[in-house]
Amino acid sequence: MDGLIFDIKRYAIHDGPGIRTTVFMKGCPLRCRWCHNPESQHYQPEAMEQKRKLGERTFTENHTVGYRISTDDLMREIRKDDVFFEESGGGVTFSGGEPLLQADFLLECLRRCKAEGIHTCVDTAGAVSTPLLDDICQYTDIFLFDVKTAEEQVFKTYIGASYSTVIDNLQRIAANGSHIVARIPVIPHVNDSEDDINKIIALLADIPQVREVNLLPFHRTGADKYKRLGRNWEMGDTPNLTKDDLQSMQQQFADAGFVVKV
Repeated sequence: MDGLIFDIKRYAIHDGPGIRTTVFMKGCPLRCRWCHNPESQHYQPEAMEQKRKLGERTFTENHTVGYRISTDDLMREIRKDDVFFEESGGGVTFSGGEPLLQADFLLECLRRCKAEGIHTCVDTAGAVSTPLLDDICQYTDIFLFDVKTAEEQVFKTYIGASYSTVIDNLQRIAANGSHIVARIPVIPHVNDSEDDINKIIALLADIPQVREVNLLPFHRTGADKYKRLGRNWEMGDTPNLTKDDLQSMQQQFADAGFVVKV
């Protein structure tokens, strides 16, 4: 079996416990305006402009983002980092894009990893309905679940049209007893008000498997990528947020009984 990915990042320390290898799977049904990996969205290889320097001269060329890889070849890449997993308590994180869009491939990779004793995380926005989700839960140690808003209209305006699917999948993963870490990208004027956060807290409070929250401050990393892909960056001149900007909402979650990381 093979799947479509666009990157393998080694020595990652923000995608789950320990030192991890993060596999970025290509394709996502959502179109978050602030997406910092827009090259992940389309489910096919695509051209992306890249600048290279040779001495004093700068050249612009296109390179292809996305390639197919078999589970055998991917496992060979993952095994190269075994020593780091063992020493740090790390493992593999499947991210994207949206990993659930390639549920067959994801499940096969998870099974292979667990058979070799490798810790697994799935970083998902839960935006794809799949009958394989219960099986995926059996082989996933931690879900890093993106919770972007608790308001359906906000979701439709800024993200996409899969809000009910996201909530259904969140509840379904919880029903499997899976460990879930909620990851909240904090976006100015979208989900950063006290009321916005209280609604997210109310949503998560009913899901006992979610006791840890990661707050991810908005950054403009995606802006240059949109330009290189020939697409429009819809966040305008919205400035980066810092950890200090998130102190009040960090306290809101802490007061509600969540473990919070920024």
